[in-house]
Amino acid sequence: MLQLASGCSPRAVEVPSAGPPSKAAIQSSLSPTDQQAVDQAWSAYQRLNAIYLKAAQSGVYEWNADKTKRPLYPYAAGTYMSALERDLDIMREQGFVRKGSPQVTLRRVVSVSPTSIVVEVCVDDSGTDTVSRKTGKSVVKAGQNQRYPVTMRAGLYPDAKWRWVESQAERAASC
Repeated sequence: MLQLASGCSPRAVEVPSAGPPSKAAIQSSLSPTDQQAVDQAWSAYQRLNAIYLKAAQSGVYEWNADKTKRPLYPYAAGTYMSALERDLDIMREQGFVRKGSPQVTLRRVVSVSPTSIVVEVCVDDSGTDTVSRKTGKSVVKAGQNQRYPVTMRAGLYPDAKWRWVESQAERAASC
């Protein structure tokens, strides 16, 4: 589990894992200001995920020398952005592409502070595969858990944008 930064006040909100959270379920436990921050951060995650998936599925990513001009920059930062870009680069080098789209569902808001949001999501990769471009065959190791929780943290940056900075998958667990 992620270490929460000091100053974060935990406000856990349980959300059914079968679908996206309803605003009513979250709003009952979060202040309007916290709810707005969570909505902004989650919207940024959805854009980030769409950009990443498009690059992983096509094998094309705009590798600008100025990282602030790269497609993921407005939505990711730090080690998380590095990990996503490293993954895309390794896939390109190996000649792999992703097929399908994972289902990602916000399960609960773990904590909200003025500069940090921690959430738990459920990732369902059962409808996806990573394949070799040459052979079209799967390169995924058999037996991997395809439905697992992930704890993620977003940080508020000086440009007033929420960027996702950490992601820790718990592949041994299920959701």
